[in-house]
Amino acid sequence: MAVTQQQATQLSNTDLAPQVANPTTDMTGKLRIARFDFTQSGAGDAGSLAEIAKLPPGKVRIILPLSRIAFSAFGLARTMDLGWLAYTDLAGDAVAADPNGLDDGVAVDIAGSVNPGGTVGGDETYLFTSTDGVTITAQVNDGTIPDAGTLNGYLLYVLD
Repeated sequence: MAVTQQQATQLSNTDLAPQVANPTTDMTGKLRIARFDFTQSGAGDAGSLAEIAKLPPGKVRIILPLSRIAFSAFGLARTMDLGWLAYTDLAGDAVAADPNGLDDGVAVDIAGSVNPGGTVGGDETYLFTSTDGVTITAQVNDGTIPDAGTLNGYLLYVLD
């Protein structure tokens, strides 16, 4: 073996001739916040969705470890998934809804809070490319979401 010195893709792009521009979702993008306060009106069965935020159109990278979701006690053995509604990508193709595409099985039986992440993998960021924005959802599983159950917090994302 030998001692090596190598560059990340984004850094080596700047050394290419001609130079390759990095997407702003990787370098120099602006960090934004999508804050939400949700209160359930009437109990909802398992599978009920709470639409908690809408990310803007374009290329948007959500940063899950910097995001935070607080919740009231939903009840014994309840879990929550974090995902999105169907949307159209920048190529004009339909992207299916994925109710647990960002996080799966967060325990919400007792009141608490979490930094979401768990199904994305790697650096726990996710790049959305959409023509009209993407609605982020929280779905209750394994039982009902109680009347007056709450979710609040914020999602951090990078945008040009």
